[in-house]
Amino acid sequence: MYFYTRPKTSREDLFDREAEVEAVKALSAPITLVLGMRRAGKSSVLLVAASELSHPVIYIDAGKFEARAVSYF
Repeated sequence: MYFYTRPKTSREDLFDREAEVEAVKALSAPITLVLGMRRAGKSSVLLVAASELSHPVIYIDAGKFEARAVSYF
């Protein structure tokens, strides 16, 4: 489903992001932040990588907090 507006969770639905998924899977940091422009595929890359990892992952969508007075630079 290429034109579905929700984030993808399987590699088969993700288009042309194999390198990014593998880079996320190779990270060894305990906390990872992914920042970028809206609707660029950040959530999809993270969710696909998380679905392929063998250890537990906590995913927090910080975009939900944007409507409140949160500032970031």
